[in-house]
Amino acid sequence: MPNATFEFFEIIADELSSEESRVITRADLQLNSEQAPVLDALKEELAAATTEEALDSAVRELDEHFRGKGGALPFRYERETGRFTAIDRPYLQFIREMRSIRSIGSRSRDFELGVLQRLALRVTGSVHRVGHPRQVKRRKADFNSHLKGLGFRGAVLLGKEKDGGLDILWLLPLGTIPHRPIVSVQCKNGEFDMVEADRSGGPFSRSLSQHGRLQLGIHVPCVLFNDYLYPELLTPKPLNYVPLGLSDLTMMTQTISSEAI
Repeated sequence: MPNATFEFFEIIADELSSEESRVITRADLQLNSEQAPVLDALKEELAAATTEEALDSAVRELDEHFRGKGGALPFRYERETGRFTAIDRPYLQFIREMRSIRSIGSRSRDFELGVLQRLALRVTGSVHRVGHPRQVKRRKADFNSHLKGLGFRGAVLLGKEKDGGLDILWLLPLGTIPHRPIVSVQCKNGEFDMVEADRSGGPFSRSLSQHGRLQLGIHVPCVLFNDYLYPELLTPKPLNYVPLGLSDLTMMTQTISSEAI
């Protein structure tokens, strides 16, 4: 993970997953009596002269990041004592689990199921994990039949396809099936990779074209990585999908807002 701020965040999540509140010092971040690579990288990244400055800046950066996602920092930090306290412990435990399976190909299914559970806490409507391998409806006929119940007109799995490039489908609570827009979330159990994200667009488009009742442009493609997406990581060029990361799965601080101007 190239960004020291989020590497630090995962260390905090790991610590607070098993202990609700604790003081974290330089010694906790050291590999040996001298080296603390995460802390040293954090100081360099945030131009901080001391450990205290680095921690202050990192917490501010993280707080701003999570607020930008519509959520809140899942822990509280007391500068005077160096104490970190869990606020959203289930989310911190989720982060610890996702960190432990990142980039392990055989755990991609577990990543998708973890994302499904967190997404269901954040959104309204209905969320369906349809990726491969499936627990039920493993046969193509059963899979295609299930998607027809979600508004698809034609069969999605044809030939040797396993999931048609679909991992999680979120049906928005708008309209009625089959005229209900779909958000497709492709899950990538690894660090952000632009090439990998672009590669997922073809299978997604071909599968959504089988919907038939709504034009392809009505549906929203997303690619969610087992990573954290910050501005420096993304290209300023327009993307044909919504880039998502683990911090997009926090609980919303306000479920809905309305404004009349």
